[in-house]
Amino acid sequence: MNVSDIFLRAGRNLRESKARTILTALAIAVGATTITVAMAAGNGGRAYTNEMVQTSGDAYSLNVYPKPEASAQKTETGLPEYGVVEEEAAQVSGLLAERDIKEIRGLEGVKSISPMLNITPEYATRGEGEKKLVAPLSIKADRTKIDLAAGALTDNMPQASQVIVPEGYLASFGFASAQEAIGQKLLINIPQYSTAGVPTGEAQNFELTIAAVDRQSNTNLYYSEALRVSTQDSEKMYAYQRGEETVNRYYGLVVLADQGADISVLQQQIRDRGYDVYSLEDQREQLLQMIDIAQWGLIGFGALAVIASIFGIINTQYISVLERTQQIGLMKAVGASRRDVARLFRYEAAWVGLLGGVIGVLIGYLVTLLNPVIASSLALESGTELLRIDWLASVGLVIGLMVVSIVSGYFPSRKAAKLDPIEALRTE
Repeated sequence: MNVSDIFLRAGRNLRESKARTILTALAIAVGATTITVAMAAGNGGRAYTNEMVQTSGDAYSLNVYPKPEASAQKTETGLPEYGVVEEEAAQVSGLLAERDIKEIRGLEGVKSISPMLNITPEYATRGEGEKKLVAPLSIKADRTKIDLAAGALTDNMPQASQVIVPEGYLASFGFASAQEAIGQKLLINIPQYSTAGVPTGEAQNFELTIAAVDRQSNTNLYYSEALRVSTQDSEKMYAYQRGEETVNRYYGLVVLADQGADISVLQQQIRDRGYDVYSLEDQREQLLQMIDIAQWGLIGFGALAVIASIFGIINTQYISVLERTQQIGLMKAVGASRRDVARLFRYEAAWVGLLGGVIGVLIGYLVTLLNPVIASSLALESGTELLRIDWLASVGLVIGLMVVSIVSGYFPSRKAAKLDPIEALRTE
């Protein structure tokens, strides 16, 4: 008997015992469905995480801070020498200074460096006679893509004398729409502080032009409503508010790398120079690790279901051997070899694995059709897919289940192959 004849005969035998075949295949389908949904959830979760990371920060941006122990290490050598430069004093006090910027700027792949500044505005207004509104101020120092309701930005960053206004502030400032706000002037009042951090009573209005209106996106992990200004304007505001003597002292730096640069290498180079460095990639890896753990947990449950179904296959095959003892004897009497008989039962097991795998994958695909319901229940943006089926991996899963089924049918097929044809024909 050739392989195709044995395979077709195995299929006919299974059709004759439909109920048993379907039940055994469904047992496999339970595990296949769980594994398929787990893989789909992993694919969708990773895609959604990558999208969140892209909209929550610049992949080529690094946040650099002085190490907490830097101050203690520098003072252990003894009293500071008279005449120490301000930059060194800043480093001792746990701040970064101009010399730190120069050191990091000299590294290959660094495009620009912006200091982290804390600016406290008094209010924002559209002009004389308009409402004076208290609004937080934020500095957009990287190229993180933001969702714009209106306007446009160069390289996802405001330029000098430009400001980005949140969509939620439009009504307060008296704008009927986001488009109406574009090109309008906004005055940000910055109070002046003394060296002791006490307001002096003096203030200055910084006039900016609304270049864009942003809005909240579900994929942005760190979105908060604030007036976003450029690094150029922030440095001017900070110098006015805090005084020139504090300009060269920063609690952190935002380092932008060139597009295409190896951010991990640059991050390590900065860390080797004694700084604490954090990147968006660090957070992405942590999130993906949690997704992988959850995915493999679900796959583990599916694997347990498949293991349980293996015993069902073995039991089904043994019963089939007992029921078809005479048939096996007749096959051997007309010339079928032991190998042919063993193949017949192994192929029957393969058919069961194929049916169970296909049914499981199809059910898993039907589950992915619930993406709109899942997105709506989690208040995610329309079109978000948290379940994404990988058809190539699904085909691999079906083939794997067929192999598992064949292995499961090894002992029953071996028993059938060893049956003595004369004794088998005598069996009633």
